[in-house]
Amino acid sequence: MVCRAQSIASHLSPFSSRRERPMHPAQTSSDSRPAPRRGAAMGSRSGDAGARGVATNAVLAQYESEEAAQYYSVILGGGGPDLHYGIYTSPDDSTTTASAKTVTVLRQLAEAAGAVFAPGVRVLDLGAGAGGAAQLLAETTGVSVTCVNLCRKQNEANREAVQRRGLSALITVVDGSYDDLPADWTATFDIVWSQDAILHAADKATVFAEAARALVHGGYAVVSDVGASANADAAALAAYVERMRLAEVLTAAEYEEGLAAVGIDILRTRDMTGHIIPNYRRMLGRIARERGRLDACSDAFLDTVVARLRTEITALQEGEAHAWFFLVGRKCGGV
Repeated sequence: MVCRAQSIASHLSPFSSRRERPMHPAQTSSDSRPAPRRGAAMGSRSGDAGARGVATNAVLAQYESEEAAQYYSVILGGGGPDLHYGIYTSPDDSTTTASAKTVTVLRQLAEAAGAVFAPGVRVLDLGAGAGGAAQLLAETTGVSVTCVNLCRKQNEANREAVQRRGLSALITVVDGSYDDLPADWTATFDIVWSQDAILHAADKATVFAEAARALVHGGYAVVSDVGASANADAAALAAYVERMRLAEVLTAAEYEEGLAAVGIDILRTRDMTGHIIPNYRRMLGRIARERGRLDACSDAFLDTVVARLRTEITALQEGEAHAWFFLVGRKCGGV
């Protein structure tokens, strides 16, 4: 495939003829936190240590407490290692099945763009969580995966699962942040993979630049994430950003623009927003069924989560404040 330099300056991508059609089914923050930005500083590295520190603390607060760790494992992950949305295509789909389907669909979208997942291929998983995607990719395709993740509890769970599943030769887990990768990783990886993780970054332009730096020339960026709906009501979006403690929120088009700015040519996109409400409804059902065994979670914590999930469902029904999208690009320019 011949790489072409692209400039994506509007919501309508130059690849709109290949764009997948959208699918249709359907913590309170500190006052000292910097105001959320939408579409801020796409072309440069901000170096804003204050915003980065606040974002890091928000991630640790959201995922590392005993309550949060149990909630995400049992309710979002269904007891498995996946901490991302699933694709439910049947009422009988388990959370594990739906989560695996997300990984498979994202991989297939990348393969349709020319990416190869096979033994010897080097994958960097940014914000790998507990390693569900890395483990599935390594187990089913034989790729070698380096997981970078901020949360140490998740990393320990990932390492334990890797050893238990006999994947130690294929998966390495690194404690670190995706916006500050080791210098010697430049032009090292064939594929940079990230699922529902970059939304937490204080400055996504920095993450995009680091991803591009880590890729070999001709390597692929494969991303799913949650961002702003292109048609979001401003008030609904601001409320969502506040609930999620985000420093910056971008639309899918702004992700495309940011990746293009660092030399990653966008080849495929897919709007997955229609799958969010089914995920939230499944989570509400699991909370009701599993509440008795969530011994690390207080009633107040669970009541807050239930209220927030219901609020998110209403926001999506009324204005689609946030969106879920897949993007695949290829590094054609830059370093």
